[in-house]
Amino acid sequence: MNIIITAGYDTNFSVGFAKGLKANDLDFCVVSCDESSSRLTAAGIKNLNLRGSPDGNRSFFEKLTNLARYYVRLLILIFRHRGATVHFAGIFRNEFILLEGLFLNFYFRVLAGRYIYTVHNVLPHNREYSHFFRWIYRRIYRAPHILLVHTERVRQQLIGDFGVPAGKIQLTSIGLNEEIPVTNISRMEARRRLGFGEDEQIILFFGKIDVYKGLDILLEAFDLLAFPNVRLVIAGEYRNAVYRTQIHRQLERMSRRMDIHLYEQFIPNDEAEVFFKASDVLCLPYRQIYQSGVAFLGSRFGIPLVTTDVGSLREFVGDNFGIVTRSNDAIGIADALGRFFASPGRFSRSGIIDRAQKYRWASVCREFVSLYANESSAADLSGVSQISDRGVCQSSDSRNMSDKKAMPEIRNHRL
Repeated sequence: MNIIITAGYDTNFSVGFAKGLKANDLDFCVVSCDESSSRLTAAGIKNLNLRGSPDGNRSFFEKLTNLARYYVRLLILIFRHRGATVHFAGIFRNEFILLEGLFLNFYFRVLAGRYIYTVHNVLPHNREYSHFFRWIYRRIYRAPHILLVHTERVRQQLIGDFGVPAGKIQLTSIGLNEEIPVTNISRMEARRRLGFGEDEQIILFFGKIDVYKGLDILLEAFDLLAFPNVRLVIAGEYRNAVYRTQIHRQLERMSRRMDIHLYEQFIPNDEAEVFFKASDVLCLPYRQIYQSGVAFLGSRFGIPLVTTDVGSLREFVGDNFGIVTRSNDAIGIADALGRFFASPGRFSRSGIIDRAQKYRWASVCREFVSLYANESSAADLSGVSQISDRGVCQSSDSRNMSDKKAMPEIRNHRL
């Protein structure tokens, strides 16, 4: 039996990953949450909703109760199916790192026949220089039988800095975000929806906004650009209220603030396409990162990248996907953007799309599907219904998708 635990991790990643496993004929069950369960079920993927709602707007008591219930259900599930292959593909929460990173992690190791752990980040974002987290993760990495990593740089860091034996590490890419729909909407129509003309050149900053993603550096670089028709689109939600205040204060001081367009909200899957098709270049001004799902999403739409030289972004971008900055500061980013706009047509969007096909989840999962148990019989999780009021693993035949929530309207704010 194979149990995949995503622990409320990015829903598009979780669903895409599960679809990739299904495409390779693996028999498995996903421990899901409210956001992923209906989508997994619609795709015919067995899943058990133990996590419930990951909504951050709930009260502290609701969050605590929900999390405690999840822990109990998960512990019972793993105990009842001890000897199964367990793959933890989520991220341990920083605020519960002792409970999840030490107790749960070693619980999986003791009871699983094989325990696989996906290393999304060697250390959590904004904790790269914490001695405490480095100490914790040195112990976390001891427990799994196999560590899946997404880049060679991460592999070398685990070996060199954390003493992980090379033999327990398997290298595999992350997959394209194929959960974002691609329609026949044209570039001109996408620009019309966002209020841009054909002669404007658009830089896109997309996704969750936090300090490590360096939006403040990009704003400083944007003020240095000597291209009057260039506009900057910022689309995403803040993870840090203090950083949001910092960004807004910086915007007030900028000489080109009227050329910046803000969409400070979560961008639903069915609205993301408009931003990528309307834009000329996707900018990743990151201070620190290991790999970027936004970069992979951009390549699906064929949009060239301008990125700082951090983590493994240089490996991904190469000579075909965009430009890597010569320095990771505002001057370096402005220089790279200037070189991009000075050479129109240098990067072929159709060529980027073609080269990105090797990152489709079905292809990526094929590289490591042999790590799982290969029993052909369906997983028997009937006993789990006693611990979960959400029932047993469900496929597309067992229930319908829940009603879709109304998507927020795209709001364009020109400063």
